[in-house]
Order: sequence, then C-alpha cells, then structure tokens
Amino acid sequence: MRAVHVKMTVATVLLGSYLVASKLILREVPVFTATFFRLLAAIAVLAVYVAVKRPRATRPDARDGAVVFAQALLGVFLFSVLAMYGVKHTGAIEAGVILGMVPISISLVAVLFLGERLSARRGTGIAVAVLGAAGINALSAGGSGGGDGNEVLGALLLVGSVLCEAVFVTFGKLLRRPLPPTVLSLVLAVVGALMFAGPAAAQTSLADLSHVSWQTWLLMAYTGVAINGVAVVLMYDSLDSVDTTVVAAFTALTPVSGAVLSVLLLDERLHAYHFAGMLLVVLGVYVVAREGAKDGKGDGGRRGIRRKEKTGRSVLRNDRDAQPVGHTPR
Repeated sequence: MRAVHVKMTVATVLLGSYLVASKLILREVPVFTATFFRLLAAIAVLAVYVAVKRPRATRPDARDGAVVFAQALLGVFLFSVLAMYGVKHTGAIEAGVILGMVPISISLVAVLFLGERLSARRGTGIAVAVLGAAGINALSAGGSGGGDGNEVLGALLLVGSVLCEAVFVTFGKLLRRPLPPTVLSLVLAVVGALMFAGPAAAQTSLADLSHVSWQTWLLMAYTGVAINGVAVVLMYDSLDSVDTTVVAAFTALTPVSGAVLSVLLLDERLHAYHFAGMLLVVLGVYVVAREGAKDGKGDGGRRGIRRKEKTGRSVLRNDRDAQPVGHTPR
C-alpha cells in the first residue's frame, strides 16, 4: 500500500471516531454549541500552525470566494447539523454505515461535474464497498441498541449529510487558485464558527456550560483538532496523488472504524452482518487501491496537474512544484 493510501486510511479512521465522539458529546451539550466549540478548537490549532509555517497563499477572487462559501455552508454547517442530529437519533454503528454511502455521492459528483472517468474496476470496488455499508444499515434497523426510537428520521438526516459531504469533498477542485490545505481548513473553520455562533448563543447559556464535564470538553477539543485538522488535511492532501473516486472508496472505511469504537465506547452490539458488511467495505477499498497503485507506477508516485495560465494556455506542472489542487478541508 502506497503512502497516500496510509494517509487516507488514517484519515478515515479518525473520521469514524467523529460519530462516536459526537454521540458522547450530545449527552451533555446540544448540537450547535458542540459544533461551535469544536470549530474554535480547530481554529486555535490551525492558526498557530499557519502562523509558524506561513504557507504561501493567494487571495481568492470572487468566484473562488463563492466556492469556499459553498463548502463552508454545505460541508461545515449543514453537514455538522445533519450528521449530529442524525447520530443523535440512531446508533453510531448505523450512522457510520449510512455515511458509507459517501463514495457513491462523491463519485457521481466527480464524474458529473469534474469530468473524471469511472473505470469498470474502480466502479466495482466502490459498489462493493457501498453494498457492505448499505447492507449493514438495511439489516440493523436499530439493532445495535444505540437509537432513540426515531431511527428513520435519523437515517434521513444522515443521508442529507452524505450529499453535503459529496459537495464538500469535490468542490475544492473548482478553485482557480487553490489554497494550501491548512490555510483553507482555517478559513472554513472561521466561516463555520461564525455561522454557528448565533445559534449556539441562543441554545446554551454560560450557566449551562459550567455543568459540562471535563471529559466532554476534551472530546470537543479532540473532534476539532483530529477531525477538522489532521483528518481533513490528510484526506485532501491525498487528492494531489489520486483521483477523487479513489478517495471516495477510502471514505467507506469510516463505518468500520466507527463500528469498532461504538462497541468499545458506547456498549453498542455488533452482529454477524456488521462483520460481513465491514469485510465487503475493506474488499472494495482494496480493489480501488490496487488500481490506483497500478496507475501510479512508473511516475514515482507523482502526477501531473494540468492548469491554465493567464494566457489561456494549458500547462502540465508537477505537483511537487504546484500548490495543492482539490483541497477542501472541513
């Protein structure tokens, strides 16, 4: 497995922990407030990193600004609201496997709007991974014991978050002047925090916050640093080396890590069909990763990036010299 595949695997494991952490956080803190403080934690870490490293960045034009705003609205605000309310009404295992449908939505957006090709082998791998994820959800029906009786509503909210995630992941490739992943992560975290500030203030008072346990504060800090920082930077840094459809397949590992953590930390029940579904997910990811590895042979793992200069001329630049393309960190 190439280094880029290791990056994507670590990122998806961390993303799987997001649902479990959210389930624990929501026992004490409501959705808007929890997300606001999560973003504050991400801003603090990313701001220090950007201040120290000073990555080169250009000011976005009006079109790029609109793309970034769309990412913040859909990938930060709406995704967080839908995902956290969804996991509140379902078990974390079921929530994770619903998010396993992200590969299909990402691949469709990439094929329809970004002009990427979906080969038969890669399509088969994605289909197998999604079959495993969707199969778990179809057989579970709240069987993990983590739901609250509103599992159907929770599932619908999670499907909505899946669509938001697809736009979030792919729209970064629409940027004319791509930003370094850490800078874009910081920008999106700041915009997202501003969106959540008003609802959070209306939802929770200072007196309410004084009763929040230190463990929950630690979890909110963890989700900000690990999810908004480490995971998304790793995931979208991978887009420089592989197609979006490959990244899409790896996101199907999220329900696997989420299921394991749900059993360990939430005392949810894991059944035989959970294992069968996870096996299909891993198999699907392996098929896609193998094709990606074959595509990368002979070029030292480097891929050319075709970009247009002001003259309108297309030039092929090496990704080691170009700014990151396709980074859309949450």
